Amino acid sequence: MQCDICFRTGGKKLPFLCPTDARNSLYEPRIQYAHVLLEKDALDQQINTILSNEQQTEATRADVDLVVAEKEQIKDRTNEIIAHADDLRLKVQKAREDIAKRKANIERRKSELASASNGTEARRTRQTSEVDRALRMTNNKWDRVHEVTQSSRRILCGEAAKLYGLRRVRKHGGVEEYKIGGISIVDLRSMNSKLLTYAGCNNNNVCVAATPAQISTALSHIVHLLMLSTHYLAIRLPAEVTLPHRDYPLPTIFPLASSYKYNDVPFPTTGEKSSSNSPTSSRLPDQATQPRPRPLYIDKPLPGLSKEDPSAHALFLEGVTLLAYNIAWLCKAQGVPVGESASFEDICNIGKNFYNLLIRSQMIPQQSSRNSSAQSTPTKGANNLDNEAEEKSTPKSLMGHYSYGTAHSFLGSKEGTDFIKSWKLPNPMKLTDKLKSRLLGEVAAAEWEVLNKDAWAEDEEMGNDGVVVGARREGAKGNHIPGMQSFMSMRTVVDAVEMVAGEAERKPGTSGWTKLKPR
Repeated sequence: MQCDICFRTGGKKLPFLCPTDARNSLYEPRIQYAHVLLEKDALDQQINTILSNEQQTEATRADVDLVVAEKEQIKDRTNEIIAHADDLRLKVQKAREDIAKRKANIERRKSELASASNGTEARRTRQTSEVDRALRMTNNKWDRVHEVTQSSRRILCGEAAKLYGLRRVRKHGGVEEYKIGGISIVDLRSMNSKLLTYAGCNNNNVCVAATPAQISTALSHIVHLLMLSTHYLAIRLPAEVTLPHRDYPLPTIFPLASSYKYNDVPFPTTGEKSSSNSPTSSRLPDQATQPRPRPLYIDKPLPGLSKEDPSAHALFLEGVTLLAYNIAWLCKAQGVPVGESASFEDICNIGKNFYNLLIRSQMIPQQSSRNSSAQSTPTKGANNLDNEAEEKSTPKSLMGHYSYGTAHSFLGSKEGTDFIKSWKLPNPMKLTDKLKSRLLGEVAAAEWEVLNKDAWAEDEEMGNDGVVVGARREGAKGNHIPGMQSFMSMRTVVDAVEMVAGEAERKPGTSGWTKLKPR
């Protein structure tokens, strides 16, 4: 091919002079490359054809292998089913044989039952009667043992009361006074001027008011005898009482909400309020959360204590009220009546309730715990009916019957719970409020009293320089506030009368108003 630029015919031996020479030199390699590509396409088609044939052959072999494997599995499954069917045939055969044996056994037992059922009712009745007889005998023995226990409790409580000197003294005019250990028992309604009705008389028969030491001693005797009696009776009182022990010189009592919840409570002291705010006490959380027991002792007369330390006065009143509530509750638990309606006045009379519980209950016949079982058994004859009627009409004592220490007549059972629910006792806090308002009202009303002529004349005849102001005697005229009595010297009374009368002269023996000094 001739070049347009150099006008030469191209060849391999000639050098490149223009693009045409270059194109001419590349023409033959391009033709060869095209042949190579065509041969490659032909080879690719052949290879693809061969590979497709081989894949079809491999797929056919896999299908054949799968069919063979399924056939083998079917054979194995069939063999298993045949073996299981043979096993089931053997089990069915054994079950049929077992059923036949059981039927034969049932028939045999039916025949034995038919032969043994003759006279069954008679044997059942006889065995039932034997069991009932043994049960009644056991109950009777249990009741007899409980009667002995109840009698022992009564005797122990009565002997302890006698050893403590618990007794009733009748004075002129039918006035009853209760003493323990030779000391009159506190009457909550007359604690301002004479907690004890009479602490004692001198040679001239002039009665002197009781001292705080006598009051504390009487309360200590009452608490000790009360706790000893509850130990014998196996009774837990609603308000916990702490007896004197080491580092605990005097008795105390807890409120109902704090009873039987704390151990090792320290003895309450007068400086407890100030010491509770100290850094040392703040590090002891147990002492801060512990309640303060109510004291059953005083070191000052109540009117003076109410003015000097109202907190201690309120705590003491709450303590003696809780003690009176404990005694009333124990009386109710032992079937001893607390007055006619268990009112405030009845509960405040500690001496009477305590005496009725420990001494007077000994005079009432003991209630037999076999009454219920005896009533369930039929009696013959009119004499037995008369005896039963007489027993029902005679009041029986429940002293020692209910307790927390025996399963028989257990106070925590349903019977004991129903028995407790039948009581009607006021709340101790209401009793405390009522007692506090009454005593404080008496103190406020006792500033003025009327002295009558007989009181002056009698003291002059006796020649004493001490008189009991406000004591009311039979036949005396003038106003008097019950329960209020103050011990004053004759000179103090005369001075008070002269001050009230002013310039007018008054001779001893005339009536007039006098203002009593606070105690």
